[in-house]
Amino acid sequence: MSQLIAAGDIDVVDGDPPVPITVWRVAGVDHPFRHDPAGGLTPRTAGLLLSFYTDPGDTIVSIGDDPALAGVAGRGGRTCLCISDPADLANLDHLAGTVRLIVLRWPPPDRVGQPWTSPQRMRQLFAACRRLLARRGCTVVALADIPGETEAAYYGHSQQVIPAARHGGLGWLQHIIAVTAPIVGERITWKTTPADPATIRAATHLKIHLDLLVFEVQGFPA
Repeated sequence: MSQLIAAGDIDVVDGDPPVPITVWRVAGVDHPFRHDPAGGLTPRTAGLLLSFYTDPGDTIVSIGDDPALAGVAGRGGRTCLCISDPADLANLDHLAGTVRLIVLRWPPPDRVGQPWTSPQRMRQLFAACRRLLARRGCTVVALADIPGETEAAYYGHSQQVIPAARHGGLGWLQHIIAVTAPIVGERITWKTTPADPATIRAATHLKIHLDLLVFEVQGFPA
């Protein structure tokens, strides 16, 4: 296990079990090798998330407006519900236990002037996600790598998000690095491909990428 961590094949945060790291190379002609954190996911990133974690006919929830996610969901026969603020999750109680995927950009939008990054509010947020999710449902937290910020931004956010999600009844399943810019020496395609340790190390140092933390519902038998 320690050799896998050292090689970059799995992720680890103090106090949590290690999880797999997957690199998605999602730059393409429909997106000019950049990611706008305010604009949501790229179409290809949205398409991969939906293909891996949902099926046609499923309901997904986007916390914050995400045109690419909504568009891909509609074309793929999914129902996408967009809410402007995490507090609006309470208005979806009629969907409890039926939502297959919740996508949350981090930090979340703040409508009332009270940040969602306090430990108590974060636990409340993930508990609300847990109530909505179906048995095999997932919550994906997208941490945008914003130009000018250091790598410490990812580690700072992840060390807040992961324990809060666990307290809310969600277990950390996977860490996806969605590369929206070319890797030197690599040919970018629309497909997700197996990543070797060198590619993972290159991707984590890119200035234009998304870290996607995938959480699954805890408490159900395997």
